[in-house]
Amino acid sequence: MDHRPIDGRTKLISCIVLTLLMFTYRYYWQYLITVLLFGVGLAFFSSDERRKIFSHWKLILCLPSLNLIANLFFVNGRIIWHWGWLTLTNLDLQIFIRIALLLIFALSLVVKTTPKEMALSVGKIANTLSFKKYQGVGIPLVIIIMVAFINEFAETFVSVRSAYVLRQSRQVQRLRAAVDYIFLLQPIILVALKKADRVSDALIAKGFHREAHLFNYQAVKYHLKDYLIYLVLLIIIFANTFLVK
Repeated sequence: MDHRPIDGRTKLISCIVLTLLMFTYRYYWQYLITVLLFGVGLAFFSSDERRKIFSHWKLILCLPSLNLIANLFFVNGRIIWHWGWLTLTNLDLQIFIRIALLLIFALSLVVKTTPKEMALSVGKIANTLSFKKYQGVGIPLVIIIMVAFINEFAETFVSVRSAYVLRQSRQVQRLRAAVDYIFLLQPIILVALKKADRVSDALIAKGFHREAHLFNYQAVKYHLKDYLIYLVLLIIIFANTFLVK
């Protein structure tokens, strides 16, 4: 049995393909099949990885809900429910599902793929699309720095929020708390930018610069699992294109 991990390119391309396919769906059972396939894929995640994905359930539900509430004031296609100025349409529900699934796919990709693996995968894709002409590290370098900024921002924000809650001796109104968080964003972003700048300096000091040739892209190969996943994607695309009327 092949125990080698799935290639980062396969994870990234699968996420992009499934996301684009959702915008061609016309029936709810197509979304259901996508959810079932994702459920099968979760079997390859560890329990800790699954916990990390669904620990963001507020984000997964809140963003689509906000979009759904905004769309209630507009008529976007076939009406399912109507009350006063508010209308719920078939397209509104589909957009809600698409955004939720998009967030789940993105979180799964982030949890299952390390920054180094993602950077190398994007670099390999650029190498392939340029017919082996691209051999640099500029693209991976940018991705590593971006991930460093995002991780530092998230960690700093969590720490600041915890400290903010502990310093409150009484219940703070939600509006005031929201305003306080907005004013805290600037120093948090500055801290994250400084971390990204330090990562950039460290990488350049180690020889990572735009013209460097530090990655052997030719050594990055697909394995059996990757080909099987691409086969499943091709079957899904074919069925969605030619069999669904």
